[in-house]
Formats: sequence, C-alpha cells, structure tokens
Amino acid sequence: MSNQRSIRILLADDEALVRQGMAALLATEFDKVVEAADGEQALSCLKQQTFDLALLDIHLPRRTGLDVLQEIQARGLPLKVIILTGDTDSWSPQDIYAAGADAFLYKTADAEHFLETVLAVASDQTLPDMELADGANAGSIARLREQLTARELQVVKLAAEGLANKQMANVLGISDHTVRKHREHINRKLGFTSPTALAAFAIKAGLI
Repeated sequence: MSNQRSIRILLADDEALVRQGMAALLATEFDKVVEAADGEQALSCLKQQTFDLALLDIHLPRRTGLDVLQEIQARGLPLKVIILTGDTDSWSPQDIYAAGADAFLYKTADAEHFLETVLAVASDQTLPDMELADGANAGSIARLREQLTARELQVVKLAAEGLANKQMANVLGISDHTVRKHREHINRKLGFTSPTALAAFAIKAGLI
C-alpha cells in the first residue's frame, strides 16, 4: 500500500534539471506531480486539470510565476501556491506575500526543508518555526531584535533576501566560516531556522 499523499501538484520551472529533481523529490510524498516548463504551459495545465498545490518559479518565461498566481486568483481556483526563486535582486518576500502566495522557497533549500514546507502548505499546517515568527507581536519582535548584534542583523537581512553564506561573506567582507558562526548564534537566539521564518522575522523587524 502506498504512503503517498493524494495531493495533486503542479510544478512549473523552466530549468529542466532543477524541475526534474524537484519532481522526483515530490514524487516520494505525493501521488501526482505534473510538470510545466513555462507560464503558458502552467496556465494550460490549470485549465485542463485540477490541482491542490502549485509550485511556481518566479521567473518563468512566457508569463512569470506571479503572473500565473494572479491568474489563479482571478479564476478563483482553490489551490495553494508556493513561489520558487533562486534570485535575490528583483523581488522581495513582501512582494511575494503581497501577491497572495502561501509561501516561498529558495531553490537552494535542502531536500528536508523543501519537503517540510511543501507538506505543511499542502496540509494547511504551519511549520513550527513559522508559528514562532508569525505569532510574534511587535513587542516580542523588538526584544528578539535587541538580542542580535549589528552584524547579526546584517546577516539576517542578507539571509532573508536569499544570499548563500559565501555571497554574504563577500558582501560583508568576512569569511564563510564567520558567516556560519553568526548564523548559528542567530538560530540559537531567535529559535527558528527555516528561510521562510527568517524572512518573516526580517519583514516584521523592518530589516527588508
């Protein structure tokens, strides 16, 4: 008997190897994963089939991921949407959430976090560390921010924007090892580690 979940997923990404890798990972948990290579293909799939969740690359050709999200909303389709991105220059977490996405994922996320996020969104659940980030009020956000040093706040901002450790090291003029140490301290102080939760904190703390 299969342990796969009966959740129908649309996966849209124009990078074939990346898309196929994500599809293979999703297939370990879900019984139906349909692939699309661009925004028009994604919209065509949405017309022909019913889905519970869509994972959309923000930079899809022939209609971006946010364009497809807007069309989903315009049609009143009852499905969750996760925006995928590996880019840090032309978007912000605020833009993605303001557009109506349920979550976003960096393509650099490890397999465990990728599946954990997809499973949580598909099941209409909240990740444990997102509960901490989402449930934090202005007072608790201020207290958490006060625990971080100026350098740690810089690291939080860059991490929330999607930069990898080596990229942060280059921007800040420090070593990769030092960045990792800062992130360990940040995780311990804040109590959450996922990129989505970190971005939620960074937004509430006014860092991005």
